[in-house]
Amino acid sequence: MPEVPPTPDHAPPLKAKRLKLTKLRSANGARIILGSVLGLLLIITWIVNNPAFQSGSSPSDWKSELSAADLKNTMNNGETKGAPQQTVVNGWYANDIAAVTAAQNTYIAASSARNGNFLMLLGLGVAGELIIRGAERARINRRAIA
Repeated sequence: MPEVPPTPDHAPPLKAKRLKLTKLRSANGARIILGSVLGLLLIITWIVNNPAFQSGSSPSDWKSELSAADLKNTMNNGETKGAPQQTVVNGWYANDIAAVTAAQNTYIAASSARNGNFLMLLGLGVAGELIIRGAERARINRRAIA
């Protein structure tokens, strides 16, 4: 295994780099940028995480789908002759209702995901504000000491 050569004496010393918010001249500039970015992300989240797009149906469709399933069940039940046929018709009705229930569950899950994303963006906003306040306080303390 080859040996690692020693570091040269003329290498520049490494400096830690810090994010400087002082280039914005004020904390309000940083707040404006943070608010703008979060506002844009909120709009994008609202559009992209639309539950109606992900579930394939919206709440306004469910009532008509349930009414259509009930009408079809009533018509099919009128044509049954005996318990075996009625059992089959009831199975068809259960399938029609299950499709609506699945759409509702998908819609609820997508709504929960959207709410989680909004909560995360709210947390980022609060964290950003705390960081801005901390940087502003540190800048004021440096000025008071100097």
